[in-house]
Amino acid sequence: MNVLIIDDQPDVVEGIRQGIDWKFLGIHNVFHAYNSAAAKAVILREDIHIALCDIEMPNGSGLELFEWACGSYPGIKFIFLTAHADFAYAQQALKLGGFDYLVQPAPYELVESTLQRAMLQLQKEQKQQQVLVYGSYVSKHEKELLDVILREYLSGRQKNANTVIQYLKTLAIDIEPEEKNWMVCIQILNRNDLVEKVDRELLYFILENVFMEILGDYSRRLFFCAMDEETYIGVFYRTSVWKQDDMCRNLDHFVDLAEEKLHLSVACYVSRETGLTQLPDCLKQMMESAESNLVRKPGVFQTGLEEIHAETEYDAPNFEQMKHYLLIGQYHIVGDMVQDYFGRMEAKGRISKKTLAYFQQDFLQMFFELLGTHSVRAHEAFQQEYDVMALKKSTESLSQMYHLVDFVITYLKGLEENSRETAPVDRAVAYIRKNIHQNISRTDIADNIYMNPEYLSRLFKKEKNISLTDYIVQEKLKMAAAMLRSTSLPVSVIASNIGYTNFSYFTQVFRKSYGMSPSEYRQNDQKQ
Repeated sequence: MNVLIIDDQPDVVEGIRQGIDWKFLGIHNVFHAYNSAAAKAVILREDIHIALCDIEMPNGSGLELFEWACGSYPGIKFIFLTAHADFAYAQQALKLGGFDYLVQPAPYELVESTLQRAMLQLQKEQKQQQVLVYGSYVSKHEKELLDVILREYLSGRQKNANTVIQYLKTLAIDIEPEEKNWMVCIQILNRNDLVEKVDRELLYFILENVFMEILGDYSRRLFFCAMDEETYIGVFYRTSVWKQDDMCRNLDHFVDLAEEKLHLSVACYVSRETGLTQLPDCLKQMMESAESNLVRKPGVFQTGLEEIHAETEYDAPNFEQMKHYLLIGQYHIVGDMVQDYFGRMEAKGRISKKTLAYFQQDFLQMFFELLGTHSVRAHEAFQQEYDVMALKKSTESLSQMYHLVDFVITYLKGLEENSRETAPVDRAVAYIRKNIHQNISRTDIADNIYMNPEYLSRLFKKEKNISLTDYIVQEKLKMAAAMLRSTSLPVSVIASNIGYTNFSYFTQVFRKSYGMSPSEYRQNDQKQ
């Protein structure tokens, strides 16, 4: 804290400065002024907390200074000093709001104790102000804070239920740890234009308001929060007098309204009644059940979610028949077979992560066998066209599995079309000749003709009996030699024209191939 001593007598100011143990009091800075004008300058410049001020001073009394300070700096505690024990002075000073009034000469111990009381009062007022500010912030951001606290608790990142309970008490909601609650997990199953166009906050606002309107009286005891862009949670508290079946009928209406008015396909998963401390585990189970809804079925699913749990029996389709159609180029038939197969599996309630994983394994085995007939390795196919990490996702939803099937069919179709066109090595040679003036690499060529670089290198070496890299150098040097023979262009320009930016390196490569420098080569040719 900072203190300002104001007195028109320098010896009084110095006596107070020297006589008080400021360090013991916890006061950091002690300023002084000999009149009101100088005091105002200090107050304007420094952060003053307490003023020890003489009342009677020429050119402006201490009371006048106090009145000025009250207008712009009401937080400063003024302790008035005077050599006259006139009650009228004390009465006026205290009436104006001064902290205290000391008659000089006052013992230093009395001044210190008065300063301590002023400091305690300041600390008390600061705490009260902090409470007011916090209360104002909580009042203004009550919904946002509740959303964050619930999300942290339900997700398991904040494990102390008392944090939630204590915060709810600030909202005048008193809940016991084991008091029964219902929880509803709302899952958006489709990302339509509404989800894509509106931001997260607006979508949250729309869903919450529609949800509360449909739930009616149930929404009076509802906490609502967003877990992510596709998952929203409603926690209904003090539910002992409610019937879950009645609430579920309202949720059915919410699902229908979301589809009709918002064009959102929604699934609602409803928990059993459970205490606040069990809600995180309950949500974990509900999220696992939501993930098992691989066919993205909308509706309301109550305790256990038996309606969406698929049987695990795997009835494999005829992969040999699929393979036959792929070999003879009947790709559309294979697509229809997969669609029909999963349609029958869905009707039987047999689509689960496990059955999708079995199908994926068998389908990829067939794909790899077909790749072998084209001398293509599995990793080459996935490196070129498909994010290998998407393989995991293909067992998480039916739509992702269809994406994998479409990739396989498209890739095999492309292999067949390429085999009927120009051979890959011929296309690589054509690309090299067309771009001989550039600094081309193996990767550039492979990317241009849609092949894996490693596979292209092996194929090129096999057919041309020279590595792809050496062939590029060979063709560049042939072009350089021809230009040296037929033009008078400087050697550096010729080097640049075939993609060599480093002249000395070009000379070194040329010498290695022709046994002489480019200049010597030109001179020898001119002699002949």
